[in-house]
Amino acid sequence: MERPLILGTRGSRLALAQSEMMAATLRMLHPGLVIELKVISTKGDRVLDVALSAVGDKGLFVKELEQALLDHEVDLCVHSCKDLPSQVPDGLTLAAFPERVSPLDVLVVPDQGQGALDGVLGLAQGAVVGTSSLRRACQLRALRPDLDLRDVRGNVDTRLRKLAEGQYDALILAAAGLARLGLLEPDGSLESDGVAFVAYPIPAEMMLPAVAQGTLAIECRADDHVTLDLLAPLDHAVTRATALAERAFLRRLEGGCQVPMAAYAEREADGTLYVRGLVGSVDGTTVVQGVCYGSPDDAEALGLALADDLLAQGAAAILQQVVGS
Repeated sequence: MERPLILGTRGSRLALAQSEMMAATLRMLHPGLVIELKVISTKGDRVLDVALSAVGDKGLFVKELEQALLDHEVDLCVHSCKDLPSQVPDGLTLAAFPERVSPLDVLVVPDQGQGALDGVLGLAQGAVVGTSSLRRACQLRALRPDLDLRDVRGNVDTRLRKLAEGQYDALILAAAGLARLGLLEPDGSLESDGVAFVAYPIPAEMMLPAVAQGTLAIECRADDHVTLDLLAPLDHAVTRATALAERAFLRRLEGGCQVPMAAYAEREADGTLYVRGLVGSVDGTTVVQGVCYGSPDDAEALGLALADDLLAQGAAAILQQVVGS
Protein backbone atom coordinates (compact mmCIF):
# COMPACT_ATOMS: atom_id res chain seq x y z
CA MET A 1 0.00 0.00 0.00
CA GLU A 2 1.20 3.50 -0.77
CA ARG A 3 -0.52 4.99 2.29
CA PRO A 4 -0.60 3.75 5.88
CA LEU A 5 -3.24 1.21 6.88
CA ILE A 6 -5.39 2.85 9.57
CA LEU A 7 -6.48 0.51 12.36
CA GLY A 8 -9.35 1.77 14.49
CA THR A 9 -9.30 0.76 18.15
CA ARG A 10 -10.86 1.55 21.48
CA GLY A 11 -8.53 3.24 23.93
CA SER A 12 -8.68 0.65 26.70
CA ARG A 13 -5.48 -1.08 27.67
CA LEU A 14 -6.83 -4.44 26.46
CA ALA A 15 -8.13 -3.08 23.13
CA LEU A 16 -4.80 -1.38 22.46
CA ALA A 17 -2.88 -4.54 23.36
CA GLN A 18 -4.99 -6.63 20.99
CA SER A 19 -4.73 -4.08 18.18
CA GLU A 20 -0.98 -3.72 18.60
CA MET A 21 -0.61 -7.51 18.56
CA MET A 22 -2.51 -7.82 15.27
CA ALA A 23 -0.65 -4.84 13.79
CA ALA A 24 2.69 -6.45 14.66
CA THR A 25 1.60 -9.71 13.04
CA LEU A 26 0.53 -7.92 9.88
CA ARG A 27 3.84 -6.05 9.69
CA MET A 28 5.67 -9.36 10.01
CA LEU A 29 3.55 -10.98 7.30
CA HIS A 30 3.82 -7.99 4.98
CA PRO A 31 7.28 -6.37 5.30
CA GLY A 32 7.17 -2.66 4.59
CA LEU A 33 3.49 -2.33 5.52
CA VAL A 34 2.86 0.82 7.57
CA ILE A 35 0.03 0.62 10.11
CA GLU A 36 -1.21 3.48 12.25
CA LEU A 37 -3.63 3.12 15.17
CA LYS A 38 -6.51 5.57 15.58
CA VAL A 39 -8.23 5.58 18.98
CA ILE A 40 -12.02 5.90 18.88
CA SER A 41 -14.18 6.24 21.99
CA THR A 42 -17.31 4.07 22.17
CA LYS A 43 -20.44 4.34 24.28
CA GLY A 44 -19.31 1.37 26.34
CA ASP A 45 -16.12 3.25 27.22
CA ARG A 46 -18.00 6.36 28.31
CA VAL A 47 -20.80 4.81 30.39
CA LEU A 48 -19.00 3.25 33.35
CA ASP A 49 -21.42 3.80 36.21
CA VAL A 50 -24.23 1.57 34.92
CA ALA A 51 -24.35 -2.21 34.57
CA LEU A 52 -24.01 -3.33 30.94
CA SER A 53 -27.34 -5.16 31.15
CA ALA A 54 -29.07 -1.90 32.12
CA VAL A 55 -27.71 0.20 29.26
CA GLY A 56 -29.92 -1.66 26.81
CA ASP A 57 -27.78 -1.26 23.73
CA LYS A 58 -26.21 -3.97 21.61
CA GLY A 59 -22.83 -3.13 20.18
CA LEU A 60 -21.84 -0.86 23.06
CA PHE A 61 -18.16 -1.27 22.24
CA VAL A 62 -18.28 -1.36 18.44
CA LYS A 63 -20.83 1.01 16.88
CA GLU A 64 -18.52 4.00 16.66
CA LEU A 65 -15.73 1.82 15.27
CA GLU A 66 -18.01 0.38 12.61
CA GLN A 67 -19.21 3.85 11.65
CA ALA A 68 -15.59 4.94 11.25
CA LEU A 69 -15.10 2.02 8.86
CA LEU A 70 -18.17 2.95 6.85
CA ASP A 71 -17.01 6.59 6.74
CA HIS A 72 -13.57 5.48 5.45
CA GLU A 73 -11.87 7.03 8.50
CA VAL A 74 -10.20 3.69 9.29
CA ASP A 75 -9.44 0.57 7.22
CA LEU A 76 -9.87 -2.18 9.80
CA CYS A 77 -10.81 -2.76 13.42
CA VAL A 78 -9.77 -5.48 15.86
CA HIS A 79 -12.63 -6.51 18.16
CA SER A 80 -13.08 -8.86 21.05
CA CYS A 81 -15.54 -11.02 19.14
CA LYS A 82 -17.81 -11.43 22.17
CA ASP A 83 -18.52 -7.66 22.02
CA LEU A 84 -19.88 -7.86 18.47
CA PRO A 85 -23.62 -7.87 17.73
CA SER A 86 -24.76 -10.99 15.89
CA GLN A 87 -25.43 -8.99 12.71
CA VAL A 88 -22.65 -7.24 10.78
CA PRO A 89 -23.71 -3.92 9.18
CA ASP A 90 -24.19 -3.83 5.42
CA GLY A 91 -20.95 -2.95 3.70
CA LEU A 92 -18.74 -4.51 6.38
CA THR A 93 -17.38 -8.03 6.84
CA LEU A 94 -15.53 -10.06 9.47
CA ALA A 95 -12.45 -10.70 7.36
CA ALA A 96 -10.38 -12.76 9.80
CA PHE A 97 -10.69 -14.74 13.02
CA PRO A 98 -7.15 -15.30 14.37
CA GLU A 99 -6.60 -18.50 16.35
CA ARG A 100 -8.65 -18.58 19.54
CA VAL A 101 -7.03 -18.53 22.97
CA SER A 102 -8.66 -19.84 26.16
CA PRO A 103 -12.42 -19.21 26.10
CA LEU A 104 -12.78 -19.88 29.82
CA ASP A 105 -13.78 -17.60 32.66
CA VAL A 106 -11.56 -17.48 35.73
CA LEU A 107 -12.30 -16.85 39.40
CA VAL A 108 -9.83 -14.24 40.66
CA VAL A 109 -9.09 -13.84 44.38
CA PRO A 110 -6.35 -12.02 46.32
CA ASP A 111 -3.28 -14.15 46.91
CA GLN A 112 -3.13 -14.41 50.68
CA GLY A 113 -0.84 -17.40 50.78
CA GLN A 114 -3.73 -19.75 51.40
CA GLY A 115 -3.77 -23.28 50.11
CA ALA A 116 -5.38 -24.07 46.80
CA LEU A 117 -8.98 -22.89 46.68
CA ASP A 118 -11.47 -25.27 45.10
CA GLY A 119 -12.52 -22.58 42.63
CA VAL A 120 -16.11 -21.35 42.79
CA LEU A 121 -17.13 -24.30 44.97
CA GLY A 122 -14.52 -23.32 47.54
CA LEU A 123 -15.76 -19.76 48.10
CA ALA A 124 -17.01 -18.99 51.58
CA GLN A 125 -20.75 -18.93 52.26
CA GLY A 126 -22.15 -15.55 51.17
CA ALA A 127 -18.91 -14.40 49.51
CA VAL A 128 -19.21 -11.16 47.49
CA VAL A 129 -18.44 -11.81 43.83
CA GLY A 130 -18.09 -9.06 41.25
CA THR A 131 -19.46 -9.50 37.74
CA SER A 132 -21.47 -7.35 35.33
CA SER A 133 -22.39 -10.32 33.14
CA LEU A 134 -25.91 -11.73 33.35
CA ARG A 135 -24.56 -14.92 31.76
CA ARG A 136 -22.05 -15.41 34.56
CA ALA A 137 -24.53 -14.36 37.24
CA CYS A 138 -27.17 -16.79 36.01
CA GLN A 139 -24.78 -19.74 36.06
CA LEU A 140 -23.27 -18.73 39.39
CA ARG A 141 -26.70 -18.44 41.01
CA ALA A 142 -27.63 -21.87 39.71
CA LEU A 143 -24.38 -23.29 41.10
CA ARG A 144 -24.04 -21.25 44.31
CA PRO A 145 -27.29 -19.44 45.21
CA ASP A 146 -25.73 -18.34 48.50
CA LEU A 147 -23.21 -16.01 46.85
CA ASP A 148 -23.69 -12.23 46.96
CA LEU A 149 -23.30 -11.10 43.33
CA ARG A 150 -22.61 -7.42 42.68
CA ASP A 151 -21.99 -5.40 39.53
CA VAL A 152 -18.45 -4.28 38.77
CA ARG A 153 -17.46 -2.01 35.88
CA GLY A 154 -14.21 -0.48 34.66
CA ASN A 155 -11.12 -1.86 33.00
CA VAL A 156 -9.26 -4.89 34.34
CA ASP A 157 -6.87 -2.85 36.49
CA THR A 158 -9.76 -0.94 38.04
CA ARG A 159 -11.61 -4.13 38.85
CA LEU A 160 -8.53 -5.73 40.38
CA ARG A 161 -7.93 -2.62 42.47
CA LYS A 162 -11.48 -2.86 43.83
CA LEU A 163 -10.85 -6.51 44.65
CA ALA A 164 -7.61 -5.62 46.45
CA GLU A 165 -9.44 -2.92 48.43
CA GLY A 166 -11.86 -5.53 49.75
CA GLN A 167 -14.95 -4.33 47.88
CA TYR A 168 -15.31 -7.89 46.61
CA ASP A 169 -14.10 -11.30 47.76
CA ALA A 170 -13.65 -12.50 44.19
CA LEU A 171 -14.12 -11.46 40.57
CA ILE A 172 -15.12 -13.43 37.49
CA LEU A 173 -13.05 -12.37 34.47
CA ALA A 174 -12.16 -13.77 31.06
CA ALA A 175 -8.87 -15.66 30.95
CA ALA A 176 -8.18 -14.34 27.44
CA GLY A 177 -8.20 -10.69 28.48
CA LEU A 178 -5.87 -11.27 31.40
CA ALA A 179 -3.49 -13.26 29.21
CA ARG A 180 -3.43 -10.69 26.41
CA LEU A 181 -2.62 -7.99 28.94
CA GLY A 182 0.35 -10.03 30.07
CA LEU A 183 -1.06 -10.35 33.59
CA LEU A 184 -1.89 -14.05 33.78
CA GLU A 185 0.90 -16.57 34.23
CA PRO A 186 0.56 -20.25 33.26
CA ASP A 187 0.36 -21.23 36.93
CA GLY A 188 -2.65 -18.94 37.48
CA SER A 189 -0.79 -16.21 39.32
CA LEU A 190 -1.21 -12.58 38.31
CA GLU A 191 -0.16 -9.19 39.58
CA SER A 192 -1.56 -5.68 39.15
CA ASP A 193 -0.24 -2.49 40.77
CA GLY A 194 2.05 -4.57 42.95
CA VAL A 195 -0.78 -6.70 44.36
CA ALA A 196 -0.76 -10.47 43.83
CA PHE A 197 -3.84 -12.45 42.84
CA VAL A 198 -4.66 -16.04 41.91
CA ALA A 199 -6.91 -17.04 39.01
CA TYR A 200 -8.75 -20.37 39.03
CA PRO A 201 -10.07 -21.54 35.63
CA ILE A 202 -13.79 -22.35 35.65
CA PRO A 203 -14.44 -25.41 33.45
CA ALA A 204 -16.87 -24.92 30.57
CA GLU A 205 -18.92 -27.76 32.07
CA MET A 206 -19.48 -25.53 35.10
CA MET A 207 -19.77 -22.15 33.35
CA LEU A 208 -20.27 -21.93 29.59
CA PRO A 209 -18.35 -19.00 28.09
CA ALA A 210 -19.83 -16.05 26.27
CA VAL A 211 -20.33 -16.38 22.53
CA ALA A 212 -16.88 -16.20 20.87
CA GLN A 213 -15.06 -15.50 24.14
CA GLY A 214 -11.30 -15.74 23.60
CA THR A 215 -11.71 -14.95 19.90
CA LEU A 216 -10.65 -11.81 18.05
CA ALA A 217 -12.51 -10.66 14.95
CA ILE A 218 -10.97 -8.30 12.41
CA GLU A 219 -13.53 -6.23 10.56
CA CYS A 220 -13.14 -4.18 7.39
CA ARG A 221 -15.18 -2.94 4.44
CA ALA A 222 -16.54 -5.75 2.29
CA ASP A 223 -15.34 -4.10 -0.92
CA ASP A 224 -11.84 -3.23 0.34
CA HIS A 225 -10.02 -6.00 -1.49
CA VAL A 226 -6.57 -4.67 -0.64
CA THR A 227 -7.22 -4.93 3.10
CA LEU A 228 -9.04 -8.24 2.68
CA ASP A 229 -5.98 -9.71 0.97
CA LEU A 230 -3.70 -8.42 3.73
CA LEU A 231 -5.90 -9.98 6.41
CA ALA A 232 -6.42 -13.35 4.74
CA PRO A 233 -3.34 -15.03 6.32
CA LEU A 234 -4.65 -14.21 9.81
CA ASP A 235 -7.83 -16.24 9.39
CA HIS A 236 -7.82 -19.54 11.33
CA ALA A 237 -10.23 -22.11 9.88
CA VAL A 238 -11.21 -23.85 13.14
CA THR A 239 -11.65 -20.55 14.97
CA ARG A 240 -13.81 -19.23 12.12
CA ALA A 241 -16.02 -22.33 12.33
CA THR A 242 -16.47 -22.07 16.10
CA ALA A 243 -17.15 -18.33 15.93
CA LEU A 244 -19.71 -18.74 13.13
CA ALA A 245 -21.52 -21.51 15.01
CA GLU A 246 -21.68 -19.55 18.26
CA ARG A 247 -22.68 -16.30 16.54
CA ALA A 248 -25.43 -18.08 14.59
CA PHE A 249 -26.78 -19.39 17.91
CA LEU A 250 -26.78 -15.83 19.27
CA ARG A 251 -28.40 -14.44 16.11
CA ARG A 252 -31.28 -16.91 16.20
CA LEU A 253 -31.98 -16.08 19.84
CA GLU A 254 -31.49 -12.33 19.27
CA GLY A 255 -29.54 -12.16 22.49
CA GLY A 256 -27.55 -9.26 23.90
CA CYS A 257 -26.32 -8.07 27.27
CA GLN A 258 -29.88 -8.24 28.66
CA VAL A 259 -30.26 -12.01 28.19
CA PRO A 260 -28.32 -14.73 30.09
CA MET A 261 -27.10 -16.99 27.31
CA ALA A 262 -23.89 -18.78 26.40
CA ALA A 263 -22.48 -20.94 23.64
CA TYR A 264 -19.23 -22.79 23.15
CA ALA A 265 -18.10 -24.72 20.08
CA GLU A 266 -14.99 -26.83 19.76
CA ARG A 267 -13.65 -29.30 17.22
CA GLU A 268 -13.31 -32.86 18.45
CA ALA A 269 -10.31 -35.07 17.62
CA ASP A 270 -12.26 -36.74 14.81
CA GLY A 271 -13.02 -33.37 13.21
CA THR A 272 -16.60 -33.13 14.45
CA LEU A 273 -17.79 -29.70 15.60
CA TYR A 274 -19.36 -29.95 19.05
CA VAL A 275 -21.57 -26.99 20.06
CA ARG A 276 -23.07 -26.43 23.50
CA GLY A 277 -25.56 -23.73 24.36
CA LEU A 278 -27.48 -22.33 27.31
CA VAL A 279 -30.30 -19.90 28.03
CA GLY A 280 -31.25 -19.12 31.60
CA SER A 281 -33.37 -16.87 33.77
CA VAL A 282 -31.66 -13.94 35.45
CA ASP A 283 -32.08 -15.50 38.89
CA GLY A 284 -30.58 -18.80 37.73
CA THR A 285 -33.61 -20.86 38.79
CA THR A 286 -34.35 -21.96 35.23
CA VAL A 287 -31.61 -23.04 32.83
CA VAL A 288 -32.13 -24.71 29.44
CA GLN A 289 -29.13 -26.40 27.85
CA GLY A 290 -28.37 -28.44 24.75
CA VAL A 291 -25.68 -29.80 22.44
CA CYS A 292 -25.35 -30.26 18.71
CA TYR A 293 -22.80 -32.16 16.61
CA GLY A 294 -21.87 -31.90 12.96
CA SER A 295 -19.35 -30.87 10.34
CA PRO A 296 -17.37 -27.63 10.68
CA ASP A 297 -18.53 -26.90 7.13
CA ASP A 298 -22.04 -26.58 8.54
CA ALA A 299 -21.03 -24.38 11.47
CA GLU A 300 -23.76 -21.76 11.14
CA ALA A 301 -26.45 -24.39 10.54
CA LEU A 302 -25.35 -26.18 13.73
CA GLY A 303 -25.61 -22.99 15.76
CA LEU A 304 -29.08 -22.31 14.39
CA ALA A 305 -30.20 -25.89 15.04
CA LEU A 306 -28.98 -25.72 18.64
CA ALA A 307 -30.84 -22.46 19.19
CA ASP A 308 -34.04 -23.96 17.77
CA ASP A 309 -33.64 -26.97 20.06
CA LEU A 310 -33.34 -24.72 23.12
CA LEU A 311 -36.30 -22.62 22.02
CA ALA A 312 -38.38 -25.80 21.79
CA GLN A 313 -37.20 -26.87 25.27
CA GLY A 314 -38.45 -23.67 26.89
CA ALA A 315 -35.90 -20.99 26.07
CA ALA A 316 -38.58 -19.01 24.20
CA ALA A 317 -40.52 -18.52 27.43
CA ILE A 318 -37.36 -17.51 29.31
CA LEU A 319 -36.41 -14.98 26.65
CA GLN A 320 -39.92 -13.53 26.57
CA GLN A 321 -39.86 -13.12 30.34
CA VAL A 322 -36.43 -11.46 30.34
CA VAL A 323 -37.17 -9.12 27.43
CA GLY A 324 -40.60 -8.23 28.78
CA SER A 325 -39.39 -7.48 32.30
